Amino acid sequence: MTVLRRSFALVLAGLVVVGVSTGGVQAAQSWDGTWAGGWEAGDGVQIIVAGEKVIGVFRGGDYPDVRRSQLSTDGRTLTFAWAGGEGVLQRIDERDATFTLNERGKAERKFPVHRE
Repeated sequence: MTVLRRSFALVLAGLVVVGVSTGGVQAAQSWDGTWAGGWEAGDGVQIIVAGEKVIGVFRGGDYPDVRRSQLSTDGRTLTFAWAGGEGVLQRIDERDATFTLNERGKAERKFPVHRE
């Protein structure tokens, strides 16, 4: 029985060490999916993300061409541009982000968006 207790104690200690050493490391959350918001204030936007890149933006009743998409090194910010504007998604949690919208001739707007 003593050998079994020692083995159990060693296994438990090993699990604790592994848990502590990997506890601070988290994989970046994926942006993939459809994000939308701003409809209440008339700034409605739908953002489609695949492979951590924006592949579609619905603005003003249209899907303009996406010109660029860049994910930050920490994975928390996605910056992109389309014909007529640009936007920045900043991650809050798995389902929520803040969207900053910049369009030519209009003041900057910021509002929440949610993964659909």
